[in-house]
Amino acid sequence: MISHTRPALVGALAAALFAATPAAASTPDAAGPYTWTVEKGHVLACAGEEGELRVDVELYENSAFGTHVQVSVRTAEAEYVRGGETDGGLFDNGTISRRLVVQPQPERAGASQTVDINGTYALTGPRERVHEVYDEPFGQVVSKGWRTPMSAAVTVSALGQQVDLACDPAFAFDLKVRRPAGTPTADPEANLAR
Repeated sequence: MISHTRPALVGALAAALFAATPAAASTPDAAGPYTWTVEKGHVLACAGEEGELRVDVELYENSAFGTHVQVSVRTAEAEYVRGGETDGGLFDNGTISRRLVVQPQPERAGASQTVDINGTYALTGPRERVHEVYDEPFGQVVSKGWRTPMSAAVTVSALGQQVDLACDPAFAFDLKVRRPAGTPTADPEANLAR
């Protein structure tokens, strides 16, 4: 289920951004072999309310790990969610357009619903240098590159209502990430669900 706090969301997006490991070439080093990946993509976390309807949307796209979506639609009586990998790109040359099916929680509580996510985004610069070093259970990870702030205007149509969302964090990234070789492949979907 989606965490409904902004700090948890930012942590989950960061974990998804930096924790997964695709196949990559090994490079020997004094401390041992490493894998390097080039990771480019976008992160967008948005929320909004209209009357008693609350909508949270998390969109994550990474050239090395794919596309992931989390959606939560809540009313006083019900909650509908969707989380995990999704086909195709989410961010398309300045536009976002996706129709998703969200499931009631608990699942036996009612029928699934359709949610339409539409919007625009633009880089707002200036880009910021990223250089992070952090320890994971499998060893030290080093991430270097760029992060560029984005502005976004996103609207969700759900349960017969339209909700305008405010988006923060919103950024594009272009990173080179070094991890110890043999790192088990992480599940970005699980990272987003934390």
